[in-house]
Amino acid sequence: MLPRSTDGDLLAANISDMQTTRMLFSCLVDADYSVSAEDENEAYLEQSEQGDISPAEALRELDRHLAEIQSNSGADAELNRLRDAVFAACGAAGELEPGVFNLTAPTGVGKTLALLHFALRHCDAWGKKRVIVVLPFLSLTEQSAKTYRSILSQLLEDTSQSELSDEEHLYASRWRVPFLVTTSVKFFETLFSDRPADCRRLHNIANSVILFDEAQTLPPELIRATLRATDELCERYGCTMVFSTATQPDYTALKAFGKRRPREILPDYAAYYAKLKRTRVDWRLDERVSWEALAEELSGQRSVCAIVNLRKHARELYRLLRDQCGAEGVFFLTTDLCPAHRSEVIKRIRSRLDEQLPCRVVSTQCIEAGVDLDFDAVYRALAPLDSIIQAAGRCNRNGRLPQGGSVTVFLPEDERYPGNWYQNCAKTVERLCAAQPIDIHDPEQIGRYYRAIYNELSCKDKRALVEAIKDKDYGETAKAYQIIGKKQTMQVIVRFTGQEKLYDEISEEAKRSGMTPLLMKRAAPITVSRFEEKELKRFVENIPYAGKRREERQSPFYLLCRQYLDCYQDDMGLQLPESEKVSFIF
Repeated sequence: MLPRSTDGDLLAANISDMQTTRMLFSCLVDADYSVSAEDENEAYLEQSEQGDISPAEALRELDRHLAEIQSNSGADAELNRLRDAVFAACGAAGELEPGVFNLTAPTGVGKTLALLHFALRHCDAWGKKRVIVVLPFLSLTEQSAKTYRSILSQLLEDTSQSELSDEEHLYASRWRVPFLVTTSVKFFETLFSDRPADCRRLHNIANSVILFDEAQTLPPELIRATLRATDELCERYGCTMVFSTATQPDYTALKAFGKRRPREILPDYAAYYAKLKRTRVDWRLDERVSWEALAEELSGQRSVCAIVNLRKHARELYRLLRDQCGAEGVFFLTTDLCPAHRSEVIKRIRSRLDEQLPCRVVSTQCIEAGVDLDFDAVYRALAPLDSIIQAAGRCNRNGRLPQGGSVTVFLPEDERYPGNWYQNCAKTVERLCAAQPIDIHDPEQIGRYYRAIYNELSCKDKRALVEAIKDKDYGETAKAYQIIGKKQTMQVIVRFTGQEKLYDEISEEAKRSGMTPLLMKRAAPITVSRFEEKELKRFVENIPYAGKRREERQSPFYLLCRQYLDCYQDDMGLQLPESEKVSFIF
């Protein structure tokens, strides 16, 4: 190999070499697994794949689905016209030569269906075999999979919490399916894995259209390695990659990043932001606001959502607001609630909004992505700009208010953040606003923010990852490349009202036999994830993994002790008595 002039060149070359090795390893592992499986089942290969996508048929179903939506739409006519224009532009771009694309478009323009239009037209024009949709949050994968299933007859949703049939487990082991919806954790970590079961899927990513929605969610310490790996998929393995978001990061601001220049699917995106200006933003950052004062202000609003940075803050604000307004029409939405509980609360919120009844919500940022709610007003504690823009997307979402919805960004009296990078980005927003209030509807100002954080906050790939790639150490690379840090978590299975039977069944089986992968998936709707807390362990009992010597196989799964089942509340989820420990969000 020729000598490289910079560390960046060396890393790029090594990522390319390592990806080639993983692709070859993928083919070998898949062949080995498949031959072994065929010894017991001659039809194994046929049963473990669904073949390639049929884009013409899927396009017809997409047109049918879109016509049905349009006939029932209650959105503003101008908004519908702009959604149609984005949909058409994405379809036309699908005819373009394969490679790397950006889709930069404001929230609420129907990117979910527009991206599908691009992908199906691109598959039809260029013979791509499958579409892979990559999303950062489980709530988004569930919502998108539900939408796509109404259009596509063959779809695999492969996430850590998917309840898969035996047939779907075979598909998930190989990813040889026409349409896949998965998480960014599963997709991107596969690109850097050293585990045979993960690498086995890798070669089936080749010749695919990959749609990465909410692209701004890439962890800053993994950005360079991730983008080099995805560019490699496009340059050498026949993939087309689309990075879609309302807050498109300016990756060219990364120092020593190279000459990467994706094509923009919507070149005139700035005009869409201007036309879809559905909110006005009040940057209230000159003085700090107490929770008491904020609760009083929220109590005077008919349709409002307040989004804060910490679960502790959400609990405090919710209790104050509930005391002022009463429990009727006041809602709490954080990951203190299990997924089944959150889904039920969102349904109740949506019903009250539809019926124009008073509705006041206190939430963490779990409401900011994949939750289609439309408030008259949103209050957002100071946060990174992409979070503020996502929060604003829950305000006047369907253009109902002629004068626009009201978004207030405030500085809490108790100003704390869930991590250093998050805090530094929030403080960058505050600094930029001190010079000139940021227009969240101006893509150039969004780009200015990203240039500031990439240039000023030393956005570099984590040192352990860089060193592992330099050494071509596959094991250490896999260990260092983590979308979500491996900080110890506790998975607490709770007895949520309406799901008592499920809880009792899981509790009985877990105590009798221990935790199995199938039981984990069954328990997912009633499981609350918490970072490890000493005080929480006083209220729960551990469930060991199934198998021999169970007492030595402690799992991260717990059951609330019988005498503490009431720690899970119908309004606020998992709340420990007299517990004031700060619990971070997500």
